[in-house]
Amino acid sequence: MHRFVVAVMMVASITACNSREEPVQPARTPTVPASIQAVVTEVQTVQVPLRVEVTGQITALVQATLSSQVQSTVDKLLVREGTAVKKGQTLVVLDSRDLREELARAQAEAENARAHLARMKQLYGEDAVSKQEQENADRTFKVAEASRRAALTKVSYTVVTAPFDGVITEKKIEAGEIASPGQPLLKMEDPQRLRLEATVAEGDLQALSRGATIPVMIDALGSKTLPGMVAQILPTGDPATHTFLVKVELPPTPGLKTGMFGRMLVDKGTGQTLVVPRAAVIERGELTGLYIVGPDSLARLRWVKLGRTVGESIEILSGVTAGERLLADASTGIEGARIEGVMR
Repeated sequence: MHRFVVAVMMVASITACNSREEPVQPARTPTVPASIQAVVTEVQTVQVPLRVEVTGQITALVQATLSSQVQSTVDKLLVREGTAVKKGQTLVVLDSRDLREELARAQAEAENARAHLARMKQLYGEDAVSKQEQENADRTFKVAEASRRAALTKVSYTVVTAPFDGVITEKKIEAGEIASPGQPLLKMEDPQRLRLEATVAEGDLQALSRGATIPVMIDALGSKTLPGMVAQILPTGDPATHTFLVKVELPPTPGLKTGMFGRMLVDKGTGQTLVVPRAAVIERGELTGLYIVGPDSLARLRWVKLGRTVGESIEILSGVTAGERLLADASTGIEGARIEGVMR
């Protein structure tokens, strides 16, 4: 009897559990994309010049390394790096005492030889000496005179002067040091006559010709281009890289200095490219993107690779195709927003 009561109670408990109602979940409301009004444009295909940028370095058209011609101590060093000098200006003075003594001896010997030659000519006229003796005296005088001129030249080497108007770019020695023949003392250049030297690939060389004007950009001077003139194209190239050295002379420009980085812009005709308005581009760190408006009228941010500026537009190298719609002003874009816009 007791076992039956327990079984009934267990069945009743199970029935009660099975009949317990589940809580009713509230119905989910579908998310509606935000709607914005914005101007919509298309990715355009335009004809643009095919331009190749060739990098190079600014160098001086006229430069010189001034070296010592004799061995002597530097007595005076009258310039330093950055000093502007004029042609013929004294830059370095070497100790000339020993060389002047040598010059004095050579001058004395030349004077004695001159006097002896004059005496021999007189005696030869009087038939007092032979022709051979007169010729010997003449040769002795010529040797002595050559020695005098050589000694005078050595003395002149003790004063180093500027060969042209320019500026001192490097100082290789100090006052009191001993200068040896061939040892560099100073370097100088003409800062008003500068050029860009760049190596151009053989495939781009046909777009250049000597005497042609070509735009050059100097990053340190901003975005303004300088009118360069192709002065020289070396006739032989590097067989390993298949490049040729091209020298482009530049006009006198404030702030332009040797050693600066420059870019030569070589035009190679025209070609088609994709462009969008500048305002359509959004930047996030190092990434650049566009808000593309799809067939569903929703705006989606798409990352793209930019090229050069073309007027009021920017070239798109990859990431889009011609005819795709996008927001003309990226600042109005919202990811996933429904665009209620007008075409421009």
